[in-house]
Amino acid sequence: MSDLNENLYQDQICILEETEKGFEIGIIGTGIGLGSILELIRKTELEEFFPRLNLVGIVHSKKDDPKVKEALELGAKVYSTCAEMLSMHPEINLVIELSHQQQMVQKLRRVLPANISIIDHAGATFLCGMLIMSEVGDKCRLNLFQQQAVLSALFDQIQDDILLLDARGKVLDVNHSVTKKLGKTKQDLLGLFCWEIFSEIVPSSGCDLRSPDCPFRKTLKEGVPSESLQTWVDKDGRAQYYRVYAYPVFDEQGQLTKIVEMRRDITQRTEMEKRLQQSEKLAAIGELASYMAHEIRNPLFTIGGFANSLLRSSDLNEASKEKIKIILMESQRLDHILKNIINFSRPTQSEETEINVNRVIMDILQLFRLSCEEQQIKTEANINHGLALAKGDPELIKQCLTNLIKNSIEAMPRGGILTLATGMDEKFIMIKVKDTGKGIPKEIREKVFNPFFSTKKGEGAGLGLAMTKKIVEDMGGKLELFSEENKGTTIVLYLPPSPALENSRKQAKS
Repeated sequence: MSDLNENLYQDQICILEETEKGFEIGIIGTGIGLGSILELIRKTELEEFFPRLNLVGIVHSKKDDPKVKEALELGAKVYSTCAEMLSMHPEINLVIELSHQQQMVQKLRRVLPANISIIDHAGATFLCGMLIMSEVGDKCRLNLFQQQAVLSALFDQIQDDILLLDARGKVLDVNHSVTKKLGKTKQDLLGLFCWEIFSEIVPSSGCDLRSPDCPFRKTLKEGVPSESLQTWVDKDGRAQYYRVYAYPVFDEQGQLTKIVEMRRDITQRTEMEKRLQQSEKLAAIGELASYMAHEIRNPLFTIGGFANSLLRSSDLNEASKEKIKIILMESQRLDHILKNIINFSRPTQSEETEINVNRVIMDILQLFRLSCEEQQIKTEANINHGLALAKGDPELIKQCLTNLIKNSIEAMPRGGILTLATGMDEKFIMIKVKDTGKGIPKEIREKVFNPFFSTKKGEGAGLGLAMTKKIVEDMGGKLELFSEENKGTTIVLYLPPSPALENSRKQAKS
């Protein structure tokens, strides 16, 4: 070991020894600095990083001096001379001279043994500075704790998921929203990569550091805030939408050291925007249908009338009659499509009665029994026998279920299981139609309720699901779709219970 390292080592040993045993203090005089020294002795919390201070004696001629009384309160004894104090307290290892007499300091340096240290007026001034620093430190520490408490409260009260990441993408901190959503403690998540944290609940989101749409990667590369939209299908087949933001954090040298990532669930907002867009489309379709009813149906009726008249003519050969039959058939098909458009654009006219949804389901299953048997589809009915009655039009509900069951049968060309179930949540009567078919691809799942959208090439007008959704919503209910490719689709109809609508009607009348 070198001489320098040896000296540093010895200094550390000495500091540790002094800190451990502390200082037994004797004070001479009550000059400037005594109040600060007494305050330092009172601050026991300083022992965390400062040697213990214990006042055992003070040399002063007047015992009734207020400053002496403060020393007595700390357990010190008052003596007339320094020699008397030292003889009564051989444990003293620090003498503080506050009489401001230079001769006294020089004398003490000559007579005191080597194990007793001396602090003169200049040293006392230093101790006063230590007290001021301690008080400033206490205020700064208190202010820091208050700021930390405020920031921590804000950090944890934000409902969005917030992660503090290092430059490698590893988690340094997360807020309460993340731990609550995952059911884990903060310690379980620290040190993981950001894309590992949500891998269990969003396995199909495609989020990793190699993804070109990763906002963390963009921010790390460009040093600017970035964002992206992540979508996936949860375990129930429900589409989820998250907006992910990344913000850079720079150090004093301007180097990017950390990144704050925020994940906001916009699923509900996205669904509301879709419903608004759907309403706007329906309004446009209503105007279009009204125009088409006047401009198309009249000439269509004329075409059909003349075609029928020609068909009854005896002057036509068989080839001409076949052509006229095609004209009639196509005009009838066009008229059917036009009627569907007009019906879809009009408000649903329903008779509000009490609906036994269990009975409706059994009637519908009986209606499709032969079709299911021919296609090797097994039907199941999970009936909740204690179910309340729903409010609405049973014939329209049958129309909705007919549309849904036809779609399910077409989704299972090689057979499968068709399940109809009833139940109730907090506010609605539920009817579930579930199949084990091919499911709905993710890229078209958002379009299936759009009017005139159909996956059946050359068949249908694409109004079945749109009409079903409209009927249910006009009755005061709602419709939800859950689907996974190659696993099946579940559509849930939510209908208002009869007492709820009856009470609302009474309140409206009153």
